[in-house]
Amino acid sequence: MMKTQTDSQKYKESTGTVTFRLDSKVLAKLKTHAQYEKSTVNALVNKLLLQAIEWDVVAAKSSWVPIEDKVIKLILEKLDDKEIVQVAQKEGKTLPRDLCLSMRGNYGISEWIDMMKIKSFVAGFDLTAIHDENESVFVMRHDMGEKYSLHSKLFYEQAFKDLGCDATFQISENTLVIKIPKRYLSK
Repeated sequence: MMKTQTDSQKYKESTGTVTFRLDSKVLAKLKTHAQYEKSTVNALVNKLLLQAIEWDVVAAKSSWVPIEDKVIKLILEKLDDKEIVQVAQKEGKTLPRDLCLSMRGNYGISEWIDMMKIKSFVAGFDLTAIHDENESVFVMRHDMGEKYSLHSKLFYEQAFKDLGCDATFQISENTLVIKIPKRYLSK
């Protein structure tokens, strides 16, 4: 039996109640954005606070900077495949460890999967997790083109390889698929 996890299920935990006073302009913008996303203000605030705590605060201290997707696409288009391979594999050997240690305090398969989820969430990529009795499949839709797919495949492949995980990868123009056997997920 396959189980698909949606964005709203990813971070569903027990809840608590707190009251905040918000600037009326901020509240109006939250309401407008929540309507646009067909969400509630409560769900939107949870999503924004999660992003701030899980990523923004720590990422800035870990030397991450925001950059437009168009800039990344333009840079990658200027590189040939051989250069993309070199960059992705080099990054994949050091960046995952540094990122997990600075943001989670530990470096393992579960921490790296968690980083993959939060990075996708922050980037606005659609990441769907499909679980069955043999494996977990993560389908990342990025809409960044073939060269980004190639870079992502090689980057994640190197990271999982260094973690001793025999994950398999497939790419298309705008999608990366990562299949991880269950035996690696129980560690």
